[in-house]
Amino acid sequence: MPFIHAVRVAEPGTRNEHVEAVTVSQLTNGPVRIATREAVHADIIRGTRYRTLHPVTHEQTDVAARVSSRGTRYVATVANDTETDNLLRLPRF
Repeated sequence: MPFIHAVRVAEPGTRNEHVEAVTVSQLTNGPVRIATREAVHADIIRGTRYRTLHPVTHEQTDVAARVSSRGTRYVATVANDTETDNLLRLPRF
């Protein structure tokens, strides 16, 4: 299962739609590669399960594919009443 470790965001970087790319590994501690937001969105639509992995807290949560009202495809963490595991809380690269 792919794990998202960090995000690259466009300014102002305050919404999940601002995520442009993420770093992903197949294991929690494996080598990372850069994947675009669109590639991750397409993978999730095809059935691949992604999770975030925070490097300090080690919190994990599922990531879902979303589409904004303007038609922008993006990814976001599944709502679970925990702010610290949100996609935008991950380190930037």
